[in-house]
Order: sequence, then C-alpha cells, then structure tokens
Amino acid sequence: MKLNDKPRQLAVPFASTGDKNNIPDKATQQTKESGNAAYDSGFPPVTMTPISAGGIPPHGKDFNGLMHDITAAIRYVQAGGLYTYNADFAGAIGGYAKDAILAGVSTTAVWLNTIDDNLTDPEGADSAGWVNLLADPLKLFLWQKNNLSDLQNKGTARDNLQVYSQEQTDLKYLAKDQNGSDIPEKPLFVQNIGALPANGTAVAANRLASRGALPALTGTTRGSDSGLIMGEVYNNGYPTQYGNILRLTGTGDGEVLIGWSGVNGAPAPAYIRSHRDTADAEWSEWAMFYTSLNPPPDSYPVGAAIAWPSDVLPDGGYAFM
Repeated sequence: MKLNDKPRQLAVPFASTGDKNNIPDKATQQTKESGNAAYDSGFPPVTMTPISAGGIPPHGKDFNGLMHDITAAIRYVQAGGLYTYNADFAGAIGGYAKDAILAGVSTTAVWLNTIDDNLTDPEGADSAGWVNLLADPLKLFLWQKNNLSDLQNKGTARDNLQVYSQEQTDLKYLAKDQNGSDIPEKPLFVQNIGALPANGTAVAANRLASRGALPALTGTTRGSDSGLIMGEVYNNGYPTQYGNILRLTGTGDGEVLIGWSGVNGAPAPAYIRSHRDTADAEWSEWAMFYTSLNPPPDSYPVGAAIAWPSDVLPDGGYAFM
C-alpha cells in the first residue's frame, strides 16, 4: 500500500439530511418482529425470508442510520479527533486495549494506555496504566518551565555548549560588581599589570607613562590627579623651552622640571617648585638646581683664590676663603 492509496476523507456523513433510524445496540422482540436492525444481531431473519413466505424487506431508514453512524465515526477520526474517557463505553468493551489513545478532559493531555482491559479513568483517582504523552514520559524533551533543570547530564551539556559550571565560573572569572575584590592573588595581579598597590607596599613598576604636554599650573590652580604623573615641556608655559616635568599631588603639590637642550650634548637647567595645601595658596617661584655644569653666577671653585673686594688688600694682595 502506498501513501497515495489513502481513501478520500468524508466531509459529510452518509444520510446527514436523509431519513434514518437510530439503531439500538441490542435487538428486542419488537425489532425482530418489525424487521428493524440492531448492532448486536444485525437485520433479523424475517428480512431474509421471501415476502411470499411472510418475510419483511429491510428498512431503508435502518440502512441510512447504520451508514450514518459508521461514516460519522470515520469522519471524526479523519479530522484528527480523539475520544475522551467514557466509563460506560469502557465497561461495554471490557476495558480499553493496550496502546489506546484518549484525549484529556480536565487537563491538557493525550493519554496512552499501557495495559489491556483497562477500566480506569486516566484523570481519576486511580489512573493505573495511563501515561500523558504531553508530559514526555520517556524524557525525550526539555520543559521550558524547568529552566534546564531536567537535563540528564548537565556536565556533558556544558561541554557541548562550551560553558562553565558555577564553580568553574567562580574560579575563572571576576564579578563586575566586586570591583576586583574577588581577585585571589592581588599582589601578583598588581605586579603582573605593572601597577602599585593602594596601601603603598613597594612593588617595582615597569615605567611611568608620559601624559604628553602638560600646561603649566599658575596662581592657586592645583593638580587634578592625585599621585605622581609625568608630562612634557614644549613651549607650554614652563621656565625652560624643552624638558620633562614630574608632578606630585597629595595634600600639597610639587613639581620637578628637568630641562633638556636643543643642542646635542649641551647641558640644560633643572627647576623645582611647590604649592601648599590651602585653597588660596599660590605656587612658589621656580628654584633652579645648580650643578658643576651649571654653577651659580659669579661662583668660584672650592679652594680657588677670590679677589678681595676692598681698597685695603691684605699681605700678598689676596685672601683665601
């Protein structure tokens, strides 16, 4: 048999608008004498006796009634209909057969019978033998309401999805709302990123990155960033044309300017200044560092003869300072 061998679907049961009898389940003496059909015995013998011998022809309404019942049941099944549990019907047939399927009445269910001669109500107090196919008795599907709690092997599922368990996640990832407090080895972390800890513990920093050209602070203006920063001097308001600036900002401020010359190998001056911690305080004047290559004006080497600035010269004409 092939798929295209299926019979046509019956949209209208036989004799839907015709005259028909309601066929009883069991024959009676009256139906036998009148020649009416019944489901248990069919047409009585009198309908099979020649009329000349006293027989009665079958009733057309009985044929219509029989065919209507049969085709109506066929149409219901063809339309995808499922019957619900019927205690009287179950008793009449000796119980539902194994693999019978019924629709639910008070629940959203499709009931499968697993035993023969089953008289129990699938939605009753005793529902032995019935399983709800929509409840996935073989655990083939995941239920949305369970939020994956019905996974049979969560470990394999995590591996397939390439995700971590809660324990693995806690070990491998940082929680955003913890702001780094869940880092297990904080000193090692600080060292790895080249930072300094907030508590001041000595850790070797790889370098201090330059902020680029920093405009010179004037008047009562203080540094906006607390700590030590480095900037560059390029004709931006400092006492030397070129150089690097170190700015220390805490309760007060301090700056060290190390100049450099535009000529290769030539010395350049260095400066220092400070700013106290009151709001109305102004920056001090820049003080220059003096070195052997940049001595103070009119200075003399240690031990050198200094001309005596007096009209009266001591013996020899010079004084040793």
